[in-house]
Amino acid sequence: MPTFRDYKSQRPNRILYETITFYHSTFGYVRLVNMQVYPKTFAGQVYTPCRMEISESQQSSTPVINSTIRFSRLAQDFKKQLKLWRSYSRVTPISATYQRFDAADMNTPLKPWTLYVKDVSMDANDVTCTLTLQNPINNNIAFLYNTTEFPGLKNA
Repeated sequence: MPTFRDYKSQRPNRILYETITFYHSTFGYVRLVNMQVYPKTFAGQVYTPCRMEISESQQSSTPVINSTIRFSRLAQDFKKQLKLWRSYSRVTPISATYQRFDAADMNTPLKPWTLYVKDVSMDANDVTCTLTLQNPINNNIAFLYNTTEFPGLKNA
């Protein structure tokens, strides 16, 4: 019979599933689960299996919260989805929700947080997404030009 100390020192044999959900109104929801072979269902939603490496924000003195996700062998799929995000749809950012699910309760996320997609870099095989807490659409926004303040914009 194990002692109480032995019992407390053993970790449970449950799996923690890491999921990421991208959303934009042009392409809808893209739900991915890490290190799985078959699609999984969490909280009533089906997640597609893929291989990804998630690096969370580093602890430092700067209050910048960001994360980097590297996807393997998904460059073509990302290109198809990003081609839908054009013209006026670029006014709203792409959101990414990271969640962990425990195998004991696959309906309740353990650690959900939502960030914005700041940058996407692709090569022939891999895709790297940089996520940030600050909305990247709000950066470097100039005043809208109108014809009363700038009469040179009027068409003859």
